[in-house]
Amino acid sequence: MSNETNETPVQGRKVGIARFFELLGRDLWPLYKSGFLCVLGFLPGTALAVFGMMAGSALLTVVGGPFLSGMIDTVLRALRDEPGYWWNTYKRAWKQNWRQSLVPGALLGLFVGSWAWMLRAQAESGNTSTALWVASFAGIFVCTGFFTWLLAQVPLVDLPLAQIAKNAGLMFFGFFPRTAAAALVLALYWGATLLYLPATILTILAFGFWLPVTIALMIVYPGLEKVEETINARRAAEIEERMAQNQPKFDQ
Repeated sequence: MSNETNETPVQGRKVGIARFFELLGRDLWPLYKSGFLCVLGFLPGTALAVFGMMAGSALLTVVGGPFLSGMIDTVLRALRDEPGYWWNTYKRAWKQNWRQSLVPGALLGLFVGSWAWMLRAQAESGNTSTALWVASFAGIFVCTGFFTWLLAQVPLVDLPLAQIAKNAGLMFFGFFPRTAAAALVLALYWGATLLYLPATILTILAFGFWLPVTIALMIVYPGLEKVEETINARRAAEIEERMAQNQPKFDQ
């Protein structure tokens, strides 16, 4: 007798550039819509930051946090191949994460605006030393890598901000090759985009946040999967322990 079966072999997910185009072919419209809403959410504060009003930027970019969280949730669902109607899942992500995303959104908006102002000021001065350029890009690299891990956790896990920040620091170094690759993508994209404003306004409208964030999250997603699996396993163990403690005890 033959050992063959009629079962279809399970194929793993595509990787690399093939996976990227698979996501675009299937989820381009949801990614674009969530990214465009994210641009609108960050536009007021970032515009003020570009013109040097950093205090106003920190306040106004609080609004951008929930938009960014909703967009990251859209990207993560696409990476998980999760079905669902986009607008319903986007609204649910807003309701679940808007409080937790306010402070990270304000910090990110202030960082992006300060970054844009700093790069333009150094480029226009014409006499910036090489050491200052190196220090600037090193700081940008560290902040970009850290924010990638921090913001990706907001829609993924329900933890206090301090714990999320701690996890981000651990993952920054624990998955450093992925951190470096994701940070490089974001730094090059936003560095060029912000440095050459207003000529790159069309780039922001077309690709905005969604394109660089999708590529960056594709890079770091294996690390996020491990974190999510660890947290889910810990929660399941805690639930089983509580159920065992609450079970009625009968006298022998």
